[in-house]
Amino acid sequence: LPQVVKPVDFFLNVVGPFFVGRFILLPLPLLAIPGIGSNLYLNAVINLVAAELLTNIHSFVTIVTNHAGEDLYTFDDAVKPRSPSFYVRQIVGSANYAYGNDLIDF
Repeated sequence: LPQVVKPVDFFLNVVGPFFVGRFILLPLPLLAIPGIGSNLYLNAVINLVAAELLTNIHSFVTIVTNHAGEDLYTFDDAVKPRSPSFYVRQIVGSANYAYGNDLIDF
């Protein structure tokens, strides 16, 4: 059975460092600007949160539509990660939607 990660460990070791680094430390130098530093910091944090949300929504929509359809091929057995069979299954088990030309698809 796989080990279950405790929620406290998950937040302290995974989510916590990302949150502190991205949303607290990254815009922190803006507070050093006299007079308007606090406004700049607040606006930077708001923009970072909004950008993170939009990026996650875009990634979710892109990935789910390519990897979670009912018509996709599924496999009954497991293969070793990073083996040739693994990569073939990644291609066979996903969809590729064409939206026009190479520029748009890229």
